[in-house]
Amino acid sequence: MRSLAMVLSLAALLAAGAPASASGDGAGQPAADAPAPSQAAPPQAAAAARWCAPELAALPGEVCAFLPAEAAPGPRVLVIFLHGVVQPDSGWQWAQQRGAARAGARHGVAVMMPRGRRGIGPKTMEDWWCWPTATAAQAAHEDALLAEWDAARAELERRAGGRFERVLVFGFSNGAYYATSLAMRGRLPVDGYAAFAGGSGARYLERAGAQTKARAPIFVGWGGKDPAHRDQVALAKMLRRLKWPSRSLAKPRAGHAMTDDQVDQAFAFLSGKRGGATAPGRGRGAQAR
Repeated sequence: MRSLAMVLSLAALLAAGAPASASGDGAGQPAADAPAPSQAAPPQAAAAARWCAPELAALPGEVCAFLPAEAAPGPRVLVIFLHGVVQPDSGWQWAQQRGAARAGARHGVAVMMPRGRRGIGPKTMEDWWCWPTATAAQAAHEDALLAEWDAARAELERRAGGRFERVLVFGFSNGAYYATSLAMRGRLPVDGYAAFAGGSGARYLERAGAQTKARAPIFVGWGGKDPAHRDQVALAKMLRRLKWPSRSLAKPRAGHAMTDDQVDQAFAFLSGKRGGATAPGRGRGAQAR
């Protein structure tokens, strides 16, 4: 089985400028299961012409979508996947999209993959595709972003032939930091969040979370070899202090990636299969914002 860690680590390694042959899980194995070069790093012209990988559906607002051939039994589930930083015209987003779609296929859920904004990233990546993690960027872009997600979701539901009864937000890297911000502010009425290789326990987030009444459960996953993993450790501790419904899973040998096991555990926790009283509530994802 192809490793999701390999697929998403490839994009992370490219973004960091590391050689693509490095192992995504820190185990010293070659990335044999990563997409072929023509898929993971398409020509710049192709990447510039199409944000979504060719095999994915394109929805309004440059939002990509995947529908499983066979949906899992039970409530209809939609995952909104928030990508990590993407250099314009690089095609790195395709590796992340394919990893998210593969997770959707394994779990029988639909996946929607919106696009961030340019001009709001850190100094070295200011013009890259990023998410508005800063307050000023949220004031400037967040309403428009969430309106795009609503429009794309409505179209995807039309194509799927029905409403999604549960909605989860999965974020990777920069997308995980933004997903954490959305959760702590109670900004979206969804059924749960998962933050992989991103998210922090910053004081301003803790202050926001202390005031939030609608506490959607949060899963936190990180790799022990990720240089930024202390942020996720701090996030998990903050959630415990707040008595926020949460679960975390560290993979000591993993790097900047989201592993299959972490994704499986996130789905199990957020679907209520495990966790007892910490299982998510019902139906928030089906309500209008």
